Amino acid sequence: MSDDSARRDDDPVRDEDAVSADRAAADDRAAVDRAFAELVAGYHLTADRPDPPVWDRPEVDRRSGPGRTEDGHAAFDGSVFEPPRPLPEDPYPTAPAEPDRELRYDPGPPPPLPRPAWPVLVGWIGLGYAMLTVLLIAVRVPLPAWAAWAGVIGFIGGFGLLVSRLPRQRPPDAGDGAVL
Repeated sequence: MSDDSARRDDDPVRDEDAVSADRAAADDRAAVDRAFAELVAGYHLTADRPDPPVWDRPEVDRRSGPGRTEDGHAAFDGSVFEPPRPLPEDPYPTAPAEPDRELRYDPGPPPPLPRPAWPVLVGWIGLGYAMLTVLLIAVRVPLPAWAAWAGVIGFIGGFGLLVSRLPRQRPPDAGDGAVL
């Protein structure tokens, strides 16, 4: 045991600091526990419940209400052969059918798609054949071995061809996404 460790163990100032730190931590934990207990005990008192609404409504007139017309008669008397009474006018008028043409944005027709180059077309045909082969195998259609191998080669070749045709670098004005 070295002299430093012996001095630390025998140092009364250090012992008092450690004891006061332990007391502070214990007091702090006790204060937190008391505060938490107070919160839990008063939890049901914290929410202000609104007073129930007071209805200032006149006495209910049994001659009006749902299933009755404005003159107080029942909307349906139970007779099947009587024609129904007319309904009151629609309280919500319909919107105009066509908005103004001047206010609408019309982007115009899209430009036509360019014709694909033959390597791109061959790559997509290879991938399409591979997907068709997998679909036929999944539904248990018997295929010759050469057709299955052609599907594998079509997938690998088509994928490789399409990836090789990708641009090596982004153009400087490409941006980071959509521009509004």
